[in-house]
Amino acid sequence: MAGQPAQQRPGLPAASWRSLARALALSAIDPWWNPPWALKWQRSWHQAHTHVQDGHVLDAAAGFPGTSSALATWLINQCAQYDTLQPDQQDLIARIGLTADRARGAAARPAEREADFAVGLGYARSYHSAHGTLAAAISTVHDGFELGRWLRRQRQHARTDADRGSPQSAAAEALTAVDPWWCPPWSMAWQRAWQDIHHQVQAGHQLDAMHEFRSFSSTERAWLRRQITRYGGLHPGQQRLLADIGLTEESTRTRSVTPYAETALEHARGYTATHGSLATPYCAVHDGFPLGSWLARQRLLAHNANTPYAVHRALTTLDPWWNPPWPMRWQRAYHHACTTPISSTTHSWASAQRAAWRRLHPQQRALLTDIGITPENRTATRRREATRSYPPSPGLAHARAWAEGTGNLCVPKSAHHEGFPLGVWLIQQRRKAGQRRLSPATLHALDTIDPWWNPPWPFHWHRTYHHAQSCHRTSQPYPPRITSWIQTQHRDWPRLHPQQQHLLTTIGFTPDFTSDTCSTLDNRRNA
Repeated sequence: MAGQPAQQRPGLPAASWRSLARALALSAIDPWWNPPWALKWQRSWHQAHTHVQDGHVLDAAAGFPGTSSALATWLINQCAQYDTLQPDQQDLIARIGLTADRARGAAARPAEREADFAVGLGYARSYHSAHGTLAAAISTVHDGFELGRWLRRQRQHARTDADRGSPQSAAAEALTAVDPWWCPPWSMAWQRAWQDIHHQVQAGHQLDAMHEFRSFSSTERAWLRRQITRYGGLHPGQQRLLADIGLTEESTRTRSVTPYAETALEHARGYTATHGSLATPYCAVHDGFPLGSWLARQRLLAHNANTPYAVHRALTTLDPWWNPPWPMRWQRAYHHACTTPISSTTHSWASAQRAAWRRLHPQQRALLTDIGITPENRTATRRREATRSYPPSPGLAHARAWAEGTGNLCVPKSAHHEGFPLGVWLIQQRRKAGQRRLSPATLHALDTIDPWWNPPWPFHWHRTYHHAQSCHRTSQPYPPRITSWIQTQHRDWPRLHPQQQHLLTTIGFTPDFTSDTCSTLDNRRNA
């Protein structure tokens, strides 16, 4: 090989080339001569493979009769750990007749099973005495014994028996006596999360729902919030476990006012008495208390909660519009217009409300009417009409072409049409319209192309609506993100703009739809 031309091994030293050549030669003899797993595993597999080649069948359900005790134990372990094996290991196991289905149905020999179970049960009792649970992770090793894998194997057997309708085995009864929730009908991840919080509650932590469980980690807080949100859909056993840590059905629906919240309410009462409103800026501080940030947090909680907090009802008593369905900046501007003399600033804001009257929420219109701002009472000072005619914007032609193809002007910012930056152009037109600087001709043309090209609600809502509308029109199932969005619309229906409610009804959603509506509509469209 030393006499071979150098170009046959470019960039490789002679020693590396010889090592590579030897590896290729060995791979030609046995592709698994150097596997990425332990050689002990490979040797056991070869022993089983030889057993099969000799004409024997590996009967997993019977505990692998005809094999040695050591080989049977190895085969049972592979079946129990099948999901944790590497894909190539699973392929090798399949070559000796152990597919995924057969691996799940594996059983140990009666005598070995009894002896092995007695040993494992002893370790399980010891672990439970130390930790109070058998919700051990699969990687758990207790006193040198792979307890996590052993428990997983016992759960597989117990669930297989349950699926077949068989009575509970003596092994399952023994483990249930140690921990009633060793094999729950829900995920072990849920059980472990509950157990971690249960330990903390026993150590003195309080479940302070009013303050978003602030004594727990961010992951645990998120888990606890999910249990409140999904409480009605939980298994009765899960609900009993939650009651053990203080989360009952009553507590998830009735959220009392904590001492801290009562202090915050006192400051809110004082601020309202002074200013007549709770339309505070985020940075507002009242007598040293961060009232603005606290109110912002309560608005977020009110938006995400299915049931109102008692403190939110108290805030509504102080100011019915402390958490309006429109942006708080509008509410602050409205309060400013109510409490300050007429100036150029308030006059400009009032003129903007008249111009946008059609797009306002009905309750915004009612508030404006209460202070004398109506679409009819425009003052004599109007914008001077343009006397020159300007050519139409080139963006209008692209907007028409886009709308002809998609049916709307819900255009992504990065979208281009025939090289024209249509997405950016439409953003500029919406900004001009908000500042009352958009020419009447362009405004009329865009309104004609798509009446909702510049909706009065957040544009991300409009994009998601069009995605749902596309699924509805093409009879495609709603993806999880859209299903979650639709459920949010159901929860927030009273706060939606009437035109948002109208748009939702055009794709089959009404105030009385439930969480099952998406699947029901999918079934109807696919029938």
